[in-house]
Amino acid sequence: MKGRLRVQEFMVLTAGGVPIFHYSVEGTRKLDELLSGFLTAITSFASEFGERSVQSLSFEGSEIMYETGEKGILFIFLVDSTSPKKVLRTVLRDLSRKFQVQYQKDILKDIQIEEAYLGFAEDVQRAIVFYEGILGITSSLSAYVVPSIKEKAMGVAASSESLLDDFHRDFGGSGTRVLETIDGVKPIMAISEELGIEMDEAYEVVEYLVIWGVVSICHMCPKMQENDVRFDAFLDLIGLPNKDYQLLRRAIPLCNGSRSVPDISERLGIITERLYELLIKLGDQVEWKLVKVTGL
Repeated sequence: MKGRLRVQEFMVLTAGGVPIFHYSVEGTRKLDELLSGFLTAITSFASEFGERSVQSLSFEGSEIMYETGEKGILFIFLVDSTSPKKVLRTVLRDLSRKFQVQYQKDILKDIQIEEAYLGFAEDVQRAIVFYEGILGITSSLSAYVVPSIKEKAMGVAASSESLLDDFHRDFGGSGTRVLETIDGVKPIMAISEELGIEMDEAYEVVEYLVIWGVVSICHMCPKMQENDVRFDAFLDLIGLPNKDYQLLRRAIPLCNGSRSVPDISERLGIITERLYELLIKLGDQVEWKLVKVTGL
C-alpha cells in the first residue's frame, strides 16, 4: 500500500548517472531497470529542447519524475501513473533541497560511497507521511472554504523563485488570477464565479498553494441568533418562500459559529449549494466565523 501519494521509489544520481541513494516503499528496485531508457530520453530532449522540457516519462503504468539539482545531480521519483503529479513535484523539490543541504560536502567528493547517504531514508519517510497528511486534509475540503495568503511564507517562496516558476508552468495565467483574487474573505466558490473559471480549476490552484505552505484555509461557519425579534422582522420584510423559511428555521439552531456550511447541510440532508445560497440572501443577518483548518 503506497498511500495517497502513490510513491514507489526515490533515487538520487550523480551527474554521471551513478546512483548514490535509493529508497523503496516496498523494498523493490524497479528504477534500476528503467534508468537506461530514462537517462537516454533526458539526454535526447535536453540537447534539443532543454532539460525542463521533460517533466515525466511513462513506463508500464508507472511514471518517472525528476528534478535537477546543483552539480547536475538528478533526484528521481518512480510513482503510479494515477498519482497526484503537482503534489509530487512539491515533495520532490523539497527532498532534493534537503538532500543537498544535508550532504553538501559529500556531494563534492570525487569518490561516492552509497552507504554515506543511507540516513536520508528517514527524511524520505517523514516527507511522505507529512505530505500525505496534508493531502488527506485538503482532499476533504470543499469549495466553501476561505483561502488566505501567508504573507511571510509567500515572500520567502517568491524570493527563491522556485515556487513561482513551477506555479506558472503548471497553471499559467489562470493560476495567477486565482492567486491575485485570494483575499482572506472570498470562499473558493466565489473566486471561481468572479473569475469565470471551473470550480475544480480554482480548487486545484488553492490546493497546490496550500501544499506549498503559502496559503492557509478556513472553514466558513455561519452564526445566527435564535428567537431574535429583529431577525424575525427582517424575514417578514424580505418575504422568503415558505420552503426557504422552513429550511432556515431548521438550520438556525445549527448555525452557532462552529459548524461549517457543508457540515450543516449534511445534518439537514440537503445539498450545500442550497443552504449557502439561502444564507447569502440574508446578508448581514448572518455572521461568518472563519475557523482555521488545523494540520496545514
